[in-house]
Amino acid sequence: MVTTRISSCGILFPSMRYVLPLIILFVLFACGDENKKTTLPASLPANGQELQPWSENPNWWSWDGDRPALLIGGSDHEAPFLSHDWKQELNYLKKTGGNYVMTSLPAYVYGATPFQRSDSDSGFKLNSYNSQYWKKLNEYLSYASDLGIAVEIMVWDLEGINTTPPDSLIWMSTEASPRAFGMLEGEFMAGEHPFFQTVPEAMGYRPEYDLMLTLQKGFVDQLLRIALPYRNVIYNVQVPETTDIPWMVYWGRYIEVEAKEQGLRVNVNLGIVPPARINVARFNRRLISGEPVAYHRPKPNGNGMNGSAQTSIRGARIVERHLNFWDLRPAPEILLDEESVASAATDGNGNYLMYLPGAGAVNLSPDWEEQVPVRVTVVGYLGTQKSELLQPPYGDSFQLFTEEAKGGWMILEPQ
Repeated sequence: MVTTRISSCGILFPSMRYVLPLIILFVLFACGDENKKTTLPASLPANGQELQPWSENPNWWSWDGDRPALLIGGSDHEAPFLSHDWKQELNYLKKTGGNYVMTSLPAYVYGATPFQRSDSDSGFKLNSYNSQYWKKLNEYLSYASDLGIAVEIMVWDLEGINTTPPDSLIWMSTEASPRAFGMLEGEFMAGEHPFFQTVPEAMGYRPEYDLMLTLQKGFVDQLLRIALPYRNVIYNVQVPETTDIPWMVYWGRYIEVEAKEQGLRVNVNLGIVPPARINVARFNRRLISGEPVAYHRPKPNGNGMNGSAQTSIRGARIVERHLNFWDLRPAPEILLDEESVASAATDGNGNYLMYLPGAGAVNLSPDWEEQVPVRVTVVGYLGTQKSELLQPPYGDSFQLFTEEAKGGWMILEPQ
């Protein structure tokens, strides 16, 4: 565990001073005939609920369709189901307040591969599967389901296939197609790698890629055999470039159809999402901007599940005791400084949420028609909170400031 210190910030009102401790659109496919007999044993989370789009706004997730749920989490691993401490990490995540994790499906990591080795031990059988790899994924999904944690599976390890040996080399096994997928030399521009040109709609499609497409379908079928029974799964087929849209659409539809044949509902996440690094400030800004999912990526692209990540998750859950993130909309109009580092949001009912990413001050003017007592609550970096009741009369503008380098949340609630 990382030892952190208590943070503090202050609020300065006219003539008084209080010192207090301080989306990318998700496109979902929901399918399945409710009257059709399910041929796979659906595994519901421990609470008996199923992850699905929220009925009032499909950009948000829900466990029952009626009540939205903010999905937040993190992991120290790109493929946590293959790590030795995955169960401990999921327990930490649950205890911290997290309910969401992502995993890739790398072709090679920690000595594990989804494929069986060839008889010569110099390559891999891309149409035969390593039972231990998939057993670990099954156990991971089962345990996460029991904890009520959503798992988003990155169906294709885009970065690994594009650039990272041995992942790229495994998929380029001569068993796939020597003419198209031998040991490739040189580098490909984004969106031009032959692996992502196998679908008929792709600009670079060639008939000789059909054998690789068959192997790719086999890989996805194997994934679905493991994952479809679980109702806490999201299948991610997002791409980083517009040139990959045909690839994304093809596999989104493929997963949807395969699930429908089993009479099951499936969640598929589509979108054009360039790789990005996520720190605590970006994590919190995503929340206050209205994104339904925020995730701490493993190092070097994020904080993983270190102390900073855990405390940011706790802080978000404390904010939820006061305001629902799905009720908020950005409110930059209350910020008086043109280049403010703070972010502001409102629920439209006079309540405001502020986020200050670091030390400094911000001036704001809330849109209150009359002066009433205002509960001012500060949620610090460590998830600690303290509140004071601001009594009228007071001015029409306020200054919020923090001396804590890692900032915190500020909640204004007229009483």
